[in-house]
Amino acid sequence: MKKLVLIVIAIFVFLVFGTATMFAQEEITTGGPQVLIDFSNLENTDVDFSKFPGAMAEGITELKVNLSISNWGVKLAPSSASAENRVLSYCKPVQSAKMGGDVMGMRVHFPKAPFNSWAKLVPPFEIPFYEDVEGEEGKGTKFVNKGVLRNVGTIKAISVRVTGRNYPHGLSITLKDEQDVARDMFLGYLDFDGWRTMTWENPNYISDVKQRELAKNPLYPQYMPSIKLDSFTVYRQGNQIGGDFVLYVKDIQILYDLAIIEAERDIADEEAWGILKTRRDDKRAAEVRRLGILQLLRRQENIKMLHAVTESE
Repeated sequence: MKKLVLIVIAIFVFLVFGTATMFAQEEITTGGPQVLIDFSNLENTDVDFSKFPGAMAEGITELKVNLSISNWGVKLAPSSASAENRVLSYCKPVQSAKMGGDVMGMRVHFPKAPFNSWAKLVPPFEIPFYEDVEGEEGKGTKFVNKGVLRNVGTIKAISVRVTGRNYPHGLSITLKDEQDVARDMFLGYLDFDGWRTMTWENPNYISDVKQRELAKNPLYPQYMPSIKLDSFTVYRQGNQIGGDFVLYVKDIQILYDLAIIEAERDIADEEAWGILKTRRDDKRAAEVRRLGILQLLRRQENIKMLHAVTESE
């Protein structure tokens, strides 16, 4: 009799707590669109390029740059990059009453001649995958949701909130993965007025699990699959209107499968071996060196410009 009572109690505990655990797991793994970047939330994105060896050799003690909207740039197609077009193509923060804050404003001055052209909206530096938040060494999470997303498997859809002004220009977005492979996704045409969510849906996404190719992915010490924003591109066809064009962007959201289901393990692999920390440190140092060269050259160019202004005065 006592044994029967224990069995009944065990079944009751399983039904109550086992079901709760199942639903808790479902709640954890159920997600939705994640913000890749919101142009109204770019605080705490400073990168100190004075850590770059070339900057130290030049005696530069501070060289900080952040992702503020005014620091972003417009890169024109080589055939369109005249001095006038470059000067009249730039970015600035613009207040939006509907969005309740600043959005990314992009002005492009396309050639008026009838030939195809394009313009890229690019960040002031390549957004680092592995930059640390101050006080959190080795995690590399500073730009998560500010240009970077972690644990990204198959992407289902990419959505961008933009304002059109009835121009027939095309818009695409370019993302980079943790292996530095860039992929360009065409969002559509800007021939509408007002705010609209432009969406790219993956034509190769398979919703039915039974139809998917199943595989076991190696875990530690492999990198967690990640993506980051590389650029936007506006395409203007030669038979369309040239001259000035403006675009406003609020944010980017991405819907994707998880690449890895993270579980609690009895052995802390990284604490035991430190392999990923070493790789992250090397990768972060390489990123700082690469990005630092560009920032150093820009600083030197600004000094040259100041000399010219002083001479003309």
